[in-house]
Amino acid sequence: MSKGRDFLNFRIFALIGLLALIPPLLPAINESPIHAEVIISCQIFSNKSLRKAVASLTAGEMVEILEDFSEKVYKVAMTDGTKGWIDARNIKIPPDIPTDKSVLPPAILEEFVNAKDYASKTNYLILVDIGRQKTHVFNNSANYWQLQKSFDCSTGQNTSPTTRGIFTFTDRGEWFYSHRLQSGAKYWIRFNGNYLFHSIPMDKNKKPLAGEDVVGTKLSNGCVRLTLPNIKWIYDNIPDGTTVVIL
Repeated sequence: MSKGRDFLNFRIFALIGLLALIPPLLPAINESPIHAEVIISCQIFSNKSLRKAVASLTAGEMVEILEDFSEKVYKVAMTDGTKGWIDARNIKIPPDIPTDKSVLPPAILEEFVNAKDYASKTNYLILVDIGRQKTHVFNNSANYWQLQKSFDCSTGQNTSPTTRGIFTFTDRGEWFYSHRLQSGAKYWIRFNGNYLFHSIPMDKNKKPLAGEDVVGTKLSNGCVRLTLPNIKWIYDNIPDGTTVVIL
């Protein structure tokens, strides 16, 4: 009996020793889709003018919010993959959740992007982690990406989300001003239609707007905001053609 107990104890201690060699599980980089509840049975349409129906929805169904137009109509994806535009009054969008404050070490970030086989036409890759409100810059090439810089950022609120997916920097400029939004920004870089990377918002005199001069939480109308020094660094160093991954 004693030998049996000794053998069992040996195996338990051996297992504990092996477990001690396994690194602790680190927080994952998860995608951050926004799901809204359909509260009124309705149709979705092929474009934002809401004229040509493509499918019907029943109250209680869930859809993924893909993008918005002035928070009046939304492009959504049904559970079967059908995409279309819907009147904002027909859906209930959940409130924003707090930013995930966990910090991922460079090795985990590099392992993640290299395992995904992300490629870029330049020697740079941009990864935006919406959950953590972080913009990561990698250099080198596919499967050999190395983290160069990480910046706090602010992406779109749930009611005006940043589009998720794989995009490319296409063009840029030093300043823009939107009369519709009554704000502008410096060092804009386009990655998807009207969606841009740019500085914190400013008034027409290029002064930061009160209450909007923060990053690290969902706050924008869909663009990716960064502090002025950080967006200028990206503007000056990361060329058009660079792949942008937004999760």
